[in-house]
Amino acid sequence: MDTLIHADVFFFVTTIAVVVVAIALTVALIYLAMVLRRARDVMGEIKAETILVRDDIHDLRDSMHREGFRLARLVAFVGKLFKFRNKRSKK
Repeated sequence: MDTLIHADVFFFVTTIAVVVVAIALTVALIYLAMVLRRARDVMGEIKAETILVRDDIHDLRDSMHREGFRLARLVAFVGKLFKFRNKRSKK
């Protein structure tokens, strides 16, 4: 009879431990899903910014082919990039 009581206590404690671990894993998965969703949003923003920078570089290349290399064009391009970055950081 004593071993039956020990077995019942063991199964009760094991059940509680399994429930606690399951709840902890569920909470961890929810936080992981939130982090992955935010990472997806950030990657979308990075992709959009990369496309804009690529277009700017393409425009710079086209103007260099049409007008030749001028230092003023390169300085204007770099200034445009930093101005755009400063506008984004102020928001």
